[in-house]
Amino acid sequence: MSTTIDKPAIAGGIPIKSEPYGSGNRYAEDEIRELKEALDQSTLFYTQGKKVHSMEEKIAEITGTKYAIATSSGTASIHTALMAAGISPDDEVIVTPITDMGSLVPILWQQAVPVFADVNPDSCALDPKSVEKCITDKTRAILAVHLWGNACDLDALKPICDKHGLFLIEDCAQAWGCTYKGKSIGSIGDMGCFSLNEFKHISCGDGGAVVTNDDNLARRLRLSTDKCYNREPGGSMRQAFFLANNYRMTELQGAVALAQTGKLARIVARRRAFAEKLQEGLTNVKGISIPKPTEGCDPSWWFYMFRIDPDILGVDADQFAQALQAEGIGAGAHYIAQCVYEYPIFVNHSAYDHGDHPFSRINYGKGMCPQAEFALETALTLPVNENFTDKDAEETIKAIRRLSDWFISSK
Repeated sequence: MSTTIDKPAIAGGIPIKSEPYGSGNRYAEDEIRELKEALDQSTLFYTQGKKVHSMEEKIAEITGTKYAIATSSGTASIHTALMAAGISPDDEVIVTPITDMGSLVPILWQQAVPVFADVNPDSCALDPKSVEKCITDKTRAILAVHLWGNACDLDALKPICDKHGLFLIEDCAQAWGCTYKGKSIGSIGDMGCFSLNEFKHISCGDGGAVVTNDDNLARRLRLSTDKCYNREPGGSMRQAFFLANNYRMTELQGAVALAQTGKLARIVARRRAFAEKLQEGLTNVKGISIPKPTEGCDPSWWFYMFRIDPDILGVDADQFAQALQAEGIGAGAHYIAQCVYEYPIFVNHSAYDHGDHPFSRINYGKGMCPQAEFALETALTLPVNENFTDKDAEETIKAIRRLSDWFISSK
């Protein structure tokens, strides 16, 4: 081994990153002001106050849609959309195997069956060709998960939905501010579902919203968040006509979310600038594949996912992540440890303590989506935050380059 190679921290070298990542308070005077105004209303119920409706109007404006309906979480947003779409027992919903359970739980609660399509390993977005192969006479919707702030190929998915009469529902939980061919994600499908969880681009602790341009869907979305109670003037409030849930947002959540919407543009701009430095600095690093956004997409970078080539580097994703952590870099391996269809709930059909769920007719397990499994096996994630500095980006690049050189030279 050459003595000119920069020795990494795992081999006794000095860690590249010795100072903490840039940080800042995400909640400040704007949120306090909105909260005080909410409390001064003497009501925290969304139909009697102004904050939730004001927040909904702002989100509709941001996404370029006609309607936005607040919910209590991102998971609730997806469930609300499925209820509005009339997804019913034994219907099939096509979805990615690389996602959070928050994308899957709503499908299961409707007693519908998740069908997993494969992904493009370079972007981890749904592969439209795989999606089309999954369609049966039971398919009712495609749930397009915009992972890590990158859009799915909506220009390919929308014609598939139109051809087969399916709903296109966008899961935008990780993609606030992402655009696809000049349009906000969430505005292209029939409905777009957003999360306001503490760890998303903007937050009110927990909450969400569904956007749509369809008048009938907007009405059903509102009913789906409020036990099918029609609270419009002249509405028959206690005459529920379909099974709906209570996913209402409070005025306190709405107040914080309203303040946060005013910060979204700055947050996304800073994240893009940070990620762009990583993209430039990691191009052509041996053994490293940088993320490839979907053509026409301007990602908003919830996190940064890259992949390694174990054959070139001589180590796996876990070893590379551990080496990065030794350098002071907040890296993780795989994003999720395995495709969601490998989770016990799917493999064992254990949705309930007793009694079968309709998804029991599917034999879930390893091997269903080879490209997704390959992507997760070789993937690493890096945090992205609007408070990170240029120095944070430079140190991250330097650490990855150092490790690439070291592992290759050590083979």
